[in-house]
Amino acid sequence: MNPQTDSPRPLEPISGRAIATALGPRPIAIVGTSHNGRANFTPAAFCTPLSYHPPLIALGLKPTSFGYETLTASGRCTIATVGAEEASRVLWCGSHSGRDTDKSKGFHAHWTAGEAPLPYPESALTVLEARVTSITEAGDHQLIILEIKSAQARPSKTGSSCLSAEGTLLCLEHGVFAVVNQLA
Repeated sequence: MNPQTDSPRPLEPISGRAIATALGPRPIAIVGTSHNGRANFTPAAFCTPLSYHPPLIALGLKPTSFGYETLTASGRCTIATVGAEEASRVLWCGSHSGRDTDKSKGFHAHWTAGEAPLPYPESALTVLEARVTSITEAGDHQLIILEIKSAQARPSKTGSSCLSAEGTLLCLEHGVFAVVNQLA
C-alpha cells in the first residue's frame, strides 16, 4: 500500500470475542487444579504477566467454570503452556466440564512435589505454580491475580541459555489456534 495514493480500508465496528481476537495471538494457558485427588485442566486464553518482582500474572476465568470453582476453593493452581500438537486436547478439555469428566483423559497428568501436589500436563512446555492474591469481577469473567511460587520450562533445543517459545500453542480466536514457529 502506498500511503500517498492508496486509501486504507475503512475500520468497521467490532465487539465481544472479536475484541479479544484483535489483541491476539496469545498463549493458551492450561490451568491445573485438583478436586478430591483428581486432576482438572481448564484452558484459558486470558492470561498475561503483570509484574517481575514479585512475579504476578493475571488470569481471566468464567465464574461458572469448574476450574474457577476448584481454583478459588484451594487458592492454588498450575499454569502451563503446551505445544501445537496439543490443540485437540485443549479443545476437548475446554468442551467438557470437570464436574462430571476426568480431565486427565484429555491430558496425562503429572503432579508437582510437596504436601499438596497440583496437576499439570505431561507435555507442558512451561509450568508455573501459583497462589491467588486477589479476585475481582471483570464482566463475564473473574480477574484472578496469581503470584508465581515456582516456575519451570523446557530448555531451548538450540542449547542456548534462553528458553524457546517456539512451538507454543497460541489462541487466535475461540477455537482457532496458531503456533510460534519463528522468533524475531
